[in-house]
Order: sequence, then structure tokens, then C-alpha cells
Amino acid sequence: MVWTWELYLDARGEVPKDLLAFFVRFIPEGELPSNAPTPVLTPSETKRLQVNLRYLCDKGLASLNSDIFEKLEDDLYEFRMTKSEHNPRFILTTATPQCFVVLHAFMKKYDGAIRDRDKEPARLRLRELNSRKGQ
Repeated sequence: MVWTWELYLDARGEVPKDLLAFFVRFIPEGELPSNAPTPVLTPSETKRLQVNLRYLCDKGLASLNSDIFEKLEDDLYEFRMTKSEHNPRFILTTATPQCFVVLHAFMKKYDGAIRDRDKEPARLRLRELNSRKGQ
């Protein structure tokens, strides 16, 4: 069963700029908004992200058995980039059936487990997403 992925949308229906900056190279040049953020990932990292997202969608939760995907806590998962010079990390949720929602992205600049300060934006966005679904 194939999964899909999407970026978190805030209450206004917009992707937060800090998150969009990791995915801005996915947008065709003619469709870029005038206030698009500066890309955070290099072109090669963007290509690697596309490959890894395709793998994630092909495998779904079976990806938990791979080295790029790990459960952090209740509906939050860490998605790691392989072969990346800047060590970007993505925090996803599976709160929507058969769909990964990318809640937060950041550059991990330390060793060990992801710190709470890096998880907190994803937690807040997940709570907000769940409260909208409950309406």
C-alpha cells in the first residue's frame, strides 16, 4: 500500500516559512511565490530528499526498520537524510491515514538524540493539526 506525504499547513492554509525553506527547490520556478524563502538544502540534498521521501512512501510504516526513520514519541517520527553534508532532520506524523505530514525540519548540529527544543515546534503543530481535525 503506497503512502503519500505533504507539508504541514497552518490555520491560514499556508506552509510555515521555516518549513518551506527545506522544500522550496521542489517548487517549479514559475510557481514560486514572490516571498519564497531562501533554500536551506543544496541541490544534491534536495535530490536525496526526493529519493528518501519516495522510499518512505513506498514502504510506509515498514520504514521503521530502516536507518532513516525512527519513532520519537506518540505520533511523531524522525526522518533522517542520508549522505547529507548538513544533517537535516524532519519530524513527521502519521495522524492522517496513509499520509506522512512533515511538521518540522531543522539542521541537527549535535550528537545524540533529538533535543526537546527541536521537537517542540512539531509537537505544537501536531496539537494544532489535531484540534482542527476535531472541529
